[in-house]
Amino acid sequence: MADSTSQRQAGPAWRVLLDRARTTLWPPHAPDHIPSPGLTPEQDRLRRLDRTRDLLEQTRAALIGGGWTGGAWFAVDAGGGRTRPVSTAEAFDLVSSGAQVGATCVVGAILRLAENPDTAASIEDAWHCVDELHEAVHERLGHGSFPPGRIYPHEQRRDHLRVVTGWNDEPGRRVEDVIDVVDRAIARTMIAACS
Repeated sequence: MADSTSQRQAGPAWRVLLDRARTTLWPPHAPDHIPSPGLTPEQDRLRRLDRTRDLLEQTRAALIGGGWTGGAWFAVDAGGGRTRPVSTAEAFDLVSSGAQVGATCVVGAILRLAENPDTAASIEDAWHCVDELHEAVHERLGHGSFPPGRIYPHEQRRDHLRVVTGWNDEPGRRVEDVIDVVDRAIARTMIAACS
């Protein structure tokens, strides 16, 4: 019985180790997303899906490499090897600054990437990511979801943001749950691009 427990604990540890090695040896490539004039609606849809998938993959790498937190957008070093969640006021300062954060929630990771001038992501891409994460949460809960790549009104997107943030912050949430939802959202964009 003890062997099976240690084997179950070793599985996620190996996955984290392999993900860290992958991002260290093959850092994510920031794609060139300069929109071309005269795109057809289908080409524009595929471009949006590609940008959304790229930002979701960068978010996944940020969560694995930098750590995940619940209950706040960011956690910062509190000294003595501990971290503390930041207040809302502090979080707004950390979104666009180059300051180091110890861990991020899924929404915090997306926002930092969208505000980072070294990435090709935009705020519009961040909203598309939130939409896909919202649908992925519904799929994970066993509910139906809308097709990938759908464009929602801003009011509905704010609701999606609240749902994703609330889901991220639920007590008992684990980093594996969050990575699973991000992977589902990535898969949604890939499947939509192929159909």
